[in-house]
Amino acid sequence: MASSTDAVLSSETRRDLIIDELRRQDEVTVSRLSELLGVSDVTIRKDLQQLEDQGYLTRVRGGAVFSGRGQLELRFAARQQLALEEKRRLAARAAQYVRPGATVFLDGSTTVFQMTRLLRNIQGLTVITNGLYAALELSFAPEITTIVVGGILRKQSSSLVDLLTPELLRRLHVDVAFVSCRGFTVEHGLMESDLREAQLKRAMAQAAQQVVALVDNSKLGHVYIASSLLPEEIDTILVDHGVDETTRSDLTAAGVTVEAV
Repeated sequence: MASSTDAVLSSETRRDLIIDELRRQDEVTVSRLSELLGVSDVTIRKDLQQLEDQGYLTRVRGGAVFSGRGQLELRFAARQQLALEEKRRLAARAAQYVRPGATVFLDGSTTVFQMTRLLRNIQGLTVITNGLYAALELSFAPEITTIVVGGILRKQSSSLVDLLTPELLRRLHVDVAFVSCRGFTVEHGLMESDLREAQLKRAMAQAAQQVVALVDNSKLGHVYIASSLLPEEIDTILVDHGVDETTRSDLTAAGVTVEAV
């Protein structure tokens, strides 16, 4: 018999709560969810079926576990929320560098991802990207040709690396490369936690006539294993107003155009 509280929570709210519980536990049971949400086992099984159909989880006997897609999407969403307003402002300014008919590179970062919705109506645009979510977002834009740089999936960043050689990437002709980073210092420039990610970004930057970096203040001072680009290898660095004046002055002294947005 269905619980009298089945109608208290909407199905969408219940499914969001199930995903939250999966995020904490990695595995959930029907009985636990029924007790937690105050609904019947039948209702929970229907919710789990819906979430499995959407790719978020895999049903197992008595409950469910996260699917690979579900883990990827939640990891990407969590990173995207960090300094979200700053990322959006940087992306809005960066999008102004894109002209109809151009060929651009968008890396797989959550910062550059914010540009995708702003580019969808630009005529004749070709986008080269290693970002899974950037490619998916642009797949709904009929005016844009999207080229995905294939390779090995990096689950931490939802990006692809390693298939095309740096030499082959350098033979591509790109107008503007838009890149971000995991960490940034004036000394080491843009840094990544994965060497292959850094190499790919460097190769794409070398194929571009112009390199624009998007760096919000949350990246400052964090040092990682590999530098993708040193400051002097970047044409323009877009920063938010949380980046201190000393850092901006040091970058300007290194010959980099710095713009705070």
